[in-house]
Amino acid sequence: MKIFYVLIFLFLMPGDSAAQKSSLDVVKGGKSDYVLLVPSEATENEKKAAEILQHYFRKVTGAALPASKDAGDRPAISIGRTAYVPQALSSDSFTVSDKGKHIILAGDGHRSILFAVYHFIENYLNCRKWAPNEPAECPQTRNLRISLPLAVSQSASFPYREVYSTAETDQEYMDWYKLQSLDDYWGLWGHSFSVLVPAENFRSNPEYFAISKGKRTSQQLCLSNPKVLELTLQKLEVLFADDPNKKFWSVSPNDNGSHCECDRCSAVNSIEGGPQGSLIRFVNKIAVRYPERTFTTLAYGATVKPPLQTKPENNVIILLSSIEIFRNSPVATEKSAAGFRNNLEGWLAKTPNVFVWDYHTQFTNYLAPFPDVLNSGGNLDYYSKRKVQGVFAQLGGRNYVDQGELKTYILARKLWNAQLNEERLTDEFLSGYYGKAAPFVKDYLLHLKSNLDQSGRNLDIYGNPVSEHNSYLAPEKLKEYYLILKDAGRAAGTEIIRKRLRKLSLSLDYTVLQQAKLFGKEAHGIYTERKPGEWVVRESLKKKIRMFGKNLKAYGIRELSENGQTPEWYVKEWAETVNKELPSTIATGAVVRFEKPWISDYPAKGAATLTDGMYGMRDFSLNWLLFDGGNTITIDLLKETTVSTISSTFLEDQRHWIIMPKTVRVAVSADGSLYKEFPAFNFAASESPGASIHPVNITVDQKIRYIRVSFDTLEHLPDWMSHPTKKPLVGIDEIWVN
Repeated sequence: MKIFYVLIFLFLMPGDSAAQKSSLDVVKGGKSDYVLLVPSEATENEKKAAEILQHYFRKVTGAALPASKDAGDRPAISIGRTAYVPQALSSDSFTVSDKGKHIILAGDGHRSILFAVYHFIENYLNCRKWAPNEPAECPQTRNLRISLPLAVSQSASFPYREVYSTAETDQEYMDWYKLQSLDDYWGLWGHSFSVLVPAENFRSNPEYFAISKGKRTSQQLCLSNPKVLELTLQKLEVLFADDPNKKFWSVSPNDNGSHCECDRCSAVNSIEGGPQGSLIRFVNKIAVRYPERTFTTLAYGATVKPPLQTKPENNVIILLSSIEIFRNSPVATEKSAAGFRNNLEGWLAKTPNVFVWDYHTQFTNYLAPFPDVLNSGGNLDYYSKRKVQGVFAQLGGRNYVDQGELKTYILARKLWNAQLNEERLTDEFLSGYYGKAAPFVKDYLLHLKSNLDQSGRNLDIYGNPVSEHNSYLAPEKLKEYYLILKDAGRAAGTEIIRKRLRKLSLSLDYTVLQQAKLFGKEAHGIYTERKPGEWVVRESLKKKIRMFGKNLKAYGIRELSENGQTPEWYVKEWAETVNKELPSTIATGAVVRFEKPWISDYPAKGAATLTDGMYGMRDFSLNWLLFDGGNTITIDLLKETTVSTISSTFLEDQRHWIIMPKTVRVAVSADGSLYKEFPAFNFAASESPGASIHPVNITVDQKIRYIRVSFDTLEHLPDWMSHPTKKPLVGIDEIWVN
């Protein structure tokens, strides 16, 4: 019995075993006995990690955390390769552990020691960095107690993780969320043929370049020409010497849909099922020449499908683009993504080295409401299950896009840990970033997505909020969204959150302003009729324009679209619109008939587009009807009228495949049978950057009822904008009659 009592006594005595410890008092009353143990020969990342931890430790607790290479008898927070971590961890992983009273943060010897430190800062100091270019929010406490045991061990779900958003302008955000950047990894990125063999060689050596539609053009390279391979290897040698430490090198076609159709390339492509065959064989030759290097190539456009026979070499990574799909649903269920899913499976059957290039904004309008955020996590679930090795998730790069903070947060979190639940991440972010306004912001996001689903419209990365003026972004819907965010503002509680809400509502402001250009003289348009026949710009719109311009500047908005439209340009364009005199016309409401229909994807106001008394602007979605072939348009003024002049304009926007027609002809008639033809207008196609508007003016000076406008298009796209499937488009706006 005495032995039994002795055993009980010994069992209950305090000891040093880790199992008996429940917590560590790291800071008491604003003071700490802890030191920061750093390696005797610390790397730059270990030094940076130590400074970061010292900063946040003092910010939260007020206590100093002195750095030392020898902790002596004092408890320590160890960073990197100290005596507690005899060797670095495997790549892209970190641990947080404890030993006695010591806390040990370990990484792979590179950036992941920063990951370990930020994990500690977030989970034990309770700081949160919600958005790029905003400071981390930290509590203040004079006591820091950390529960034990510490047994954190993490590694990345995706070896390559990039969220191409404003995150890339904030290195702390990149380190906090364990993101990577193409600038750090690629020595040569993207569409690279024009770098490897520049088009300036075309004049002296056209045989280096592709045959397309029977003749050589500088659009692409001839991959079966041995000299092209030789020149490519020479250029790569120069690039390797310039950036010897870069990991990836892109060997990819230029950004157009053409490819070489010479006999040798065509023979390979016939065997391989398409131009992806000659591309992969070409890239493989380079990969074999440099087995120590890693090359990437784009599965995009003409090369999106896997070849039938050839497998990529082990040091070749396929970067598969999802550019063709709509964004209504996650890729696993999106109907338009069936081809993408098949291509992904096909490539994965050829090689495990597949990255996905995904898209999360509307590139023609960065600020347009783009309700795809609820799909972001689902896409990464799909890629993770298929063991995709990397994701390049493109937002607006260094430019802000609608809902950019939330999208970046979800993508970053799940790229590191694909097992995280998207809905929980959404709620976590909204609660942390919008505080008491969070329920209203969530309601806004759900309303936006629900209205999109009910509309049946496609969510297109090259769409336009103007095209949705009668669907999920109709004026009455916009009013609902504004009211929800107004309630959010009432609940906000702090000016910081109200400022975040105003930034969120920029997308609604932008949509209202863009749609006003379409509505013109109608309700919600630019103009109001002050008295019969006198149209003036609405004062409320002028005020909205001024406020929008100020907010763009206040929130640091740099560009509004992929083609580089700046806020300054946008405000200037509005100033020109406000000061522009609205032309008069007697054709308002006239009957319009078409020999062939317009393109249904870009309907503007349908037939009324040409007789609504509103001019077209440089954006093809604003009051332009688009056609993919020649047409004849007839205007019926409903009665004979003395007409002095007829005018119209045609849009040229080669970036969007819109070019000038070959010929424009105008004819007039009093009875609809006998027409008077005017001299034709002939236009020669020439390469033209940007968007421009070209007038057609006719002097009539007679009584007429009918006006006929005919135009002929080019049979195919010019050489400099060749594409295997695209057709030349013609854009025409208001037909003015005076």
